Amino acid sequence: MSNPVTVMARRRALRAAGAALIGAASHRAAVAQAPQSGRVIRIVVPYATGGGTDILGRHLAEALGAELGSSVIVENRAGGSANIGAMTVAKAPADGATLLLGDLALAVNPSLFKRLSYDPVADLQPIATVATAPLVLVVNPSTPARTLAELVALAKAKPGTLTYASAGNGNPPHIAAELFRTTTGIDVVHVPYKGVGPALNDVIGGQVTMLFTGISSTRQHIESGRVRALAVTGARRASTLPAVPTTAEAGFPGVDVTSWWGLFAPAGLPPEMVTDLSRAAEKALAQAALRQRLDALNIDAAYAGPEALKNRLQSETARWGKVIRAAGIMPE
Repeated sequence: MSNPVTVMARRRALRAAGAALIGAASHRAAVAQAPQSGRVIRIVVPYATGGGTDILGRHLAEALGAELGSSVIVENRAGGSANIGAMTVAKAPADGATLLLGDLALAVNPSLFKRLSYDPVADLQPIATVATAPLVLVVNPSTPARTLAELVALAKAKPGTLTYASAGNGNPPHIAAELFRTTTGIDVVHVPYKGVGPALNDVIGGQVTMLFTGISSTRQHIESGRVRALAVTGARRASTLPAVPTTAEAGFPGVDVTSWWGLFAPAGLPPEMVTDLSRAAEKALAQAALRQRLDALNIDAAYAGPEALKNRLQSETARWGKVIRAAGIMPE
């Protein structure tokens, strides 16, 4: 004779399993009915393969594809300080099949270049902010300054003698350094390089005093003592560099630079597609696996909707325009 308790337990288990199967089937059906389901969607990355934006784009494409029930691929269109990739998307059909993984360059380039063949605000439809990351200011260990305040004091005591590296004219690290220079009133010399790698190598080698850069590119050198980190530019300390203060904590709240990435589509995308893509991005960024991958890159998953991304682009375009004009920055 069957034990009544065992029979009831089996029935509860069967009901739970059935509910799980129904839930999974409902999710698959919802995905299959989504407007983007079954399509091939390309995310244009306006930089070369292997960089931080490219890696972010590939992780995001995988997670986004799972949410949309579509094949999402990354297409690299590097060159022109990210203008080639952005223009590719701005001129593409507004059908949801082409997206741009844009960044701070969209806010910088209108002031940096006299003529652009597209307007980032008018020709691109914001979909969602997907990630943010601070920059870190590092110096060669032989530099006497051990804090940001000491670095500013040193620069003021020796005007025109300290140098700062960048990965090229007009890129976010260069803009951050110029903001630091104008905010503090120091006189330091810009040394542009073609990429972060050679710039960082010369800071390590002592040929250049300092560099603003992404944490992922320099964390190992900070930990090994090859460079000294003085501050991070975000609103809070970086989880991977908890001992390094923010620029605000160091006494310079005006030096606030946050790298960000957002998804954009060609202007004119139907509102329902904007909503569907934005919701899919939000769900993708909630995936634990994606968040862990971004954490490893020292990038924070940070969803915000279309209107918030539109406001960010407009406000930062105005902000960095002032910095660029004050510093007289020109493209290479």
